[in-house]
Amino acid sequence: MNIKEKTKLEKVLFTMSILGLAGMFIYVMLIWSELPETIPRHFNFKGEADGFGGKGFILVLPFTGLGIFILTTLLSQIPDAFNYPYHVTEEQKQRLYVHGRICLSWLQTQMIYFFLYGVWRTAQVAFGKADGLGIYALPIFLVVVFGTMIYFAVRGKRVYKEEQRTR
Repeated sequence: MNIKEKTKLEKVLFTMSILGLAGMFIYVMLIWSELPETIPRHFNFKGEADGFGGKGFILVLPFTGLGIFILTTLLSQIPDAFNYPYHVTEEQKQRLYVHGRICLSWLQTQMIYFFLYGVWRTAQVAFGKADGLGIYALPIFLVVVFGTMIYFAVRGKRVYKEEQRTR
C-alpha cells in the first residue's frame, strides 16, 4: 500500500472543496457591487442576524475556508501528525493514516460547503431576501461534523481491531 497516493474518494472530495472555495470567491465577486454597506456579520443560535458590520465582512468566510483548506491539506500530508489512542504497528499506522486522511477530507469539504451556504445566506439577508441563516443550519452542521468524527473514530477502532486479528 502506497500511503502517499490519494484514494479516489480523497480526489473527489479535494475537487469538491476546490469548487466550493471557488464558488464562494466567485459569488462574492459577482455580488460585491450590489451589497449594501452594512451586512450581517454574526448570527445567533436561532440563525437570526444579531451583529452587523461593513460589507467587507462577507470575505471572512471565504478566507477562513481557504485557511482551513490549506491547513487540512498540509496536515494530511504529514503521517506523523496523526495521533492514535492506542499502540499501533507500522502496518496498522499506514492503514489508519489513510483512514485519517479520508476523515480530514470529509471534514474539510463539509466545512467549506457550510461556509459557502453562510456566504450565500448572509448575502440573502443583506439583500432583504431572507431573515437569517435558518433555525436548522447550525444543528445540521453540528450533527454532520460530529457524526463524521464519530463515524471515523468507530471505523478507525474497527480497522485497528481487524489488523490485530490478522496478525
